[in-house]
Amino acid sequence: MLHELEHISANQMIWFLAPTVALCAQQYEDILSKISSVQVKMLSGADGVDRWTEQSLWDAVLKNVRIVVCTYQILLDALTHGFVKMESISLIVFDEAHNCVRKHAGSKIMTLFYHPRKTKRLSVPSILGLTASPVMSSNTTSLGKIEETLGSICRTPTKYRSELRRQVNLPVLSQIYYKSMPSADSLTTHTKVLESLSKAYSRLDFERDPYVLHLRKNSTEKGQRALRTVMLNHKTWCQEQMKSFYATSLKVCHDLGGWAADYYISQVITNYLKIANEDEYSGGGDVSAAERKYLAASLRTVEINQTTNEALFDMTSVSDKVSKLIEALIDEPTGLFGIIFVQERAMVAVLYLMLTLHPSTRDKFRMGIMVGTSTSPKRTRNVSELLDVKSQKDTLTLFKSGAINLVVATSVLEEGIDVPSCNLVLCFQKPANLKSFVQRRGRARHQNSKLILMFDSAGDTNLSEWQQLESDMKAIYENEMRELAEYSKIEDSEKTGSRQFHVESTGAVLDLDSAIPHLYHFCATLPKTEYVDTRPEFICSEAGHKLFRAQVILPLSVDETVRYAKSQTDWASQKNAMKDAAFEAYVALYKAGLISENLLPLRRDPTMEGPLSDMEKRASIMVVNEQLDPWVDVAIMWQDASQAQRYAVHFNNLDISMLLPIPIPPIPGFSVYWDSWTEFPITINNNAEDCPIPDKAVSKARDETLALLEASFGSRFSIKNDLPVVLFSTNEDVPLQNQLNHRPADEIEFQHRDNYGVFREISTNRLLIFKEWLSEKPAIESVQNPYDSYGEQYNDVSHLSLVRLPKRQDFLHRVSSTNTSRTDKMHSIVLPVTACTVDDLDFKYLQFGLMIPSIMRRLEVYMLASKLSTTVLKNVQINNLDLIVTAISASSAQESSNYQRLEFIGDSVLKLCTSVQIMADNPLWHEGYLSSKKDRLVSNSRLSRAAVDTGLDKYIITKSFTGYKWRPLYVPDLLKDSSSSKTREMSSKVLADVVEALIGASLLSGGIPAALSLLHTFLPEQDWLSLETRQLSLFNRVRDVNLPITLQPLEGMLGYEFKKKGLLIEAVTHASYITGSGSLERIEFLGDSILESIVVDALRAHEPELSHWEMHHLRTVLVNADFLAFLCMEFSCSQESINPKELQTSPTSKKGGKVVFEKEIKTTKMPLWKFLRHHSPALAEVQVQTTARHAELREGILEELKRGKMYPWAKLASLLAMKWYSDVVESIIGALWIDSGSFDVCRNFIENLGILPYLRRALREGVDVWHPKERLGVLAVEKKVKYTIESRTSVTAGSLGKEYLCKVEVGEEVVVRVEGGVSEEEVQTKAADAAVEILRSRLAQKGKDDEAMVEAVDKDVDVVMTD
Repeated sequence: MLHELEHISANQMIWFLAPTVALCAQQYEDILSKISSVQVKMLSGADGVDRWTEQSLWDAVLKNVRIVVCTYQILLDALTHGFVKMESISLIVFDEAHNCVRKHAGSKIMTLFYHPRKTKRLSVPSILGLTASPVMSSNTTSLGKIEETLGSICRTPTKYRSELRRQVNLPVLSQIYYKSMPSADSLTTHTKVLESLSKAYSRLDFERDPYVLHLRKNSTEKGQRALRTVMLNHKTWCQEQMKSFYATSLKVCHDLGGWAADYYISQVITNYLKIANEDEYSGGGDVSAAERKYLAASLRTVEINQTTNEALFDMTSVSDKVSKLIEALIDEPTGLFGIIFVQERAMVAVLYLMLTLHPSTRDKFRMGIMVGTSTSPKRTRNVSELLDVKSQKDTLTLFKSGAINLVVATSVLEEGIDVPSCNLVLCFQKPANLKSFVQRRGRARHQNSKLILMFDSAGDTNLSEWQQLESDMKAIYENEMRELAEYSKIEDSEKTGSRQFHVESTGAVLDLDSAIPHLYHFCATLPKTEYVDTRPEFICSEAGHKLFRAQVILPLSVDETVRYAKSQTDWASQKNAMKDAAFEAYVALYKAGLISENLLPLRRDPTMEGPLSDMEKRASIMVVNEQLDPWVDVAIMWQDASQAQRYAVHFNNLDISMLLPIPIPPIPGFSVYWDSWTEFPITINNNAEDCPIPDKAVSKARDETLALLEASFGSRFSIKNDLPVVLFSTNEDVPLQNQLNHRPADEIEFQHRDNYGVFREISTNRLLIFKEWLSEKPAIESVQNPYDSYGEQYNDVSHLSLVRLPKRQDFLHRVSSTNTSRTDKMHSIVLPVTACTVDDLDFKYLQFGLMIPSIMRRLEVYMLASKLSTTVLKNVQINNLDLIVTAISASSAQESSNYQRLEFIGDSVLKLCTSVQIMADNPLWHEGYLSSKKDRLVSNSRLSRAAVDTGLDKYIITKSFTGYKWRPLYVPDLLKDSSSSKTREMSSKVLADVVEALIGASLLSGGIPAALSLLHTFLPEQDWLSLETRQLSLFNRVRDVNLPITLQPLEGMLGYEFKKKGLLIEAVTHASYITGSGSLERIEFLGDSILESIVVDALRAHEPELSHWEMHHLRTVLVNADFLAFLCMEFSCSQESINPKELQTSPTSKKGGKVVFEKEIKTTKMPLWKFLRHHSPALAEVQVQTTARHAELREGILEELKRGKMYPWAKLASLLAMKWYSDVVESIIGALWIDSGSFDVCRNFIENLGILPYLRRALREGVDVWHPKERLGVLAVEKKVKYTIESRTSVTAGSLGKEYLCKVEVGEEVVVRVEGGVSEEEVQTKAADAAVEILRSRLAQKGKDDEAMVEAVDKDVDVVMTD
């Protein structure tokens, strides 16, 4: 590879292929450590390579990479789909190259891509194959086949088995013979302790057994049956425990020796009696307690050893078997790493102790134990059990790390647990079976390892018998595989020909061998639906003598035109026939547009950039154009203005002429707010007067405008002597600029004047408004802000009562009364008349001058909206400019209205129009494709890009008008800055929201046609035809079939007769159904958006107007899946059933007369869900369970819906209704619209279903529809709300199930715990509901009005709410 890297071209790389991911990882690390000069990349399934469906993604991943390490299949797939080209590869290294035969991925890389290029004399990569075993069978000619496939020459010796053997670590099998002790039955008196236990066991009186005594007292038939059984088998708990204990003791004695038996017996009895004493102390009078007490009494009679283990240990009392084991261990060289396999758990504990005490082993080995641990609640602890499983919790970890090097274990370590390779495996007892023997041998994987078996010299099975058993097992396996091998041979030998399908645009290839995996891949991408197997179904049939044909059937969600495919020819093997059918099916899918040019499931929409399955990615904050300044256009027009538009502005009994060189849009009257209590209306006469502009008139207007600015703002900033962009002129005889003088206030005769200019305090130049002339200084107690030394100066001077001129420059927004302090004092400011001057200019003009920033802001907003309507929106023609102003005003702008309500409406319209368009455009697409495209088209990312692409971003108003930074706009300055382009940051959500708001505005202005025109402007990649055209297209594609009799009641139930019955059939067909034109998912996709649109229309039409957050909450509850599911269970038709009932007759009439019956009529309700067509037993079982829950919860839910003050979130969640209940409702709505083309027909169904009636009641009676979790978040204020959900097994009606528990914490406090939940969502909802009630109760006790608080928080919440 280093050599190749030196000669590789700039656009080429090396691919290193290995058969497994683990081997890839190993080789990757090795290459990485040896070649550091280039980028090395490993690709595996964990990287999601199978979902890399864009060439740009492959190019990006492989950019600058020179060595790629991956499995064979990854490169084959990349070549097959045209993502990697053969000419881009310089060298392919095939690790384990012997795999490159037949139809292996390595072989296919060569046969499909390498050899065809080589034949055409095109460039091909170099090939390097690595293998330790080039021949896979006894036929040495297979080596030549590998050489032919790889186009290479093998330089390894063909006779390789001896070489291979040196690389494979097989353990050395050996055996140890020991002298067995006498049989277990003859060991009764081997030690005093064992003899004492034997006597205790024999003295165990069956007749005094507590269980027997209990049964004798039980006179019931069941009790007597149990007694008879026990009397026959003598199986009571006490008897069985003592029997097991005694048998184990004998076994320990037999295998380990007398000391081991004594220790075991003594330890078990000591442990048990300790527990028994605790039981006696705690009391208890049931049978179990009596049995434990009885057994304890029996065990107390056993004479046990009381001294410590070390003192008792007697090497002379160890069995020969243990001695031979210890000899084998101490003979092992340093570095032993092994496992001793023992059968019994008790034997593990005692043998482990003996090895830790024996002087030959205790210091030589670091030992541990490992036995199986049962977590089953049914497993009770056996009295004879000695081992505490907690003592082994770290054994595996320590064994893997080397801290332990010898483990005594049961068969638990034979398989399934990852343990290090051992150099010694010793079977202390015979393996249970051949499987156990083979698995234990497999643990001895270390080089120079041993597998030792211990045999009784008196006649135990020897090693050769185990080897013979293994040979027999292999022979049986080979016989079982022979038939399968013969079949495979037929399949492999049958020529499949060179049948391939090529896509010219990408070079992607499909052949018979890849057809089935490709078809399975396509089906795996279909929408996942519960109780539906989305795999393709193959049906093989005989086509003659030993020949087969195959048909493949795809799931019901695939359009019926491409759902079926058949093999073209007859085949000797069924598998090849299936490949043929799969090939035909996949080609048909490609031709139908359901497969991409790369022969992959359609993850790429040919009309849009980017995969269908992936959302367009956009940063949450985007850099966009600064808001357009409409005053620049005005400034430009002032340069060559020959005439002006004159507008009359009316303010506070003052009429002012406003001059502009351009016409302005109609400006609705608006209010300005002088203070918390004073509001002035401003009107601008939109009947502009076009007139020539004499220089003298312009000059007068300019001078008066500058005079107004000087009077109002001159004390805050300097006023330039330039042309203002907006001119104001008065009808005063004396020009305003000549009235800017001021004089001492003591020169004024206050008794003879009513109107004054603004007053100025001489010492501070602060501006003040005259309120009252005072002949003498008032008392200081009546003055809110007295001047310094108030009581000592100016005692003989008249005074003025004044108030401060507002510093605000924003009079568009109300002044909060909380920001204005009221006082009982009569005067705000009192100054001596000699300390003030007064302006000659009448105060009303100064007050108007202060309004100029607010007037200009209003003009700016409407000019901005007007320009938007004539540029970006020129083809939409939204007639009401107020709608555009609202649509482009973000909430942060704090205009009189913002886009949120229009955005809510537009979101619904967008989803409706998009769903209709793409469903009609793509009649063969399943719901998964449709949803992917819709989600991408309506995503914030796409809409925000649309806003930027069209230039809408320049018109969005985000900054609030405060007036503090306001400065007059002058024509020269605007002309100077007109060419500069500025940017700003804006949330992508705001951009998207404005687009949706404009959609809403267009709907209100011109209905759906106007909305479609606007959509064409912002989303031109979609062809936005009229909904009528789209509906007709969908309608005409539906087959005209008869309605099955089972579904005929549906039309009467719906109050509508379908013209195309196939629509209704499809609308109630679940994907598990095996026949039909299709399942309900496609129509449900459409019905979902229609339902939401109708609900939003109803909310929009409500009077008084609802806020957007009110509409949001109501829409959520009305289209909620649980609510729809409940209505689906309630909406029904009635069917009569008649049962004949014989009337009572006389004996005479019975003999010869006519028997008379009466008709017993019973009405059966058929709810909507029962008409669902499906073929799933599991789904049917769920329907039964859901019906039972509905019957239990129905009355409570209905009561809440009809009369409750709160929406029953928790009760509806308790239904645990599957999604298809609500899907049926939505699919029927979609079918009604396609068939009728009328939203009114759909609205009637929604009305009859109960959705709209509940909406009216909720609005009329003020039902609280907030979700408990939202409500809890409000009540928690700033505290964090945490939900902790747990589950536990529960038994209901005799069957196991799950019960959910939820703990709610608010801040640091656990507010409530709720049990008995049927699902996580349901128990969380119930817990939140309970927590809300607790917090509300607390607030009520404290006398707080939580509703007021909720209302206040609502206004904050709606700012951040998203759909």
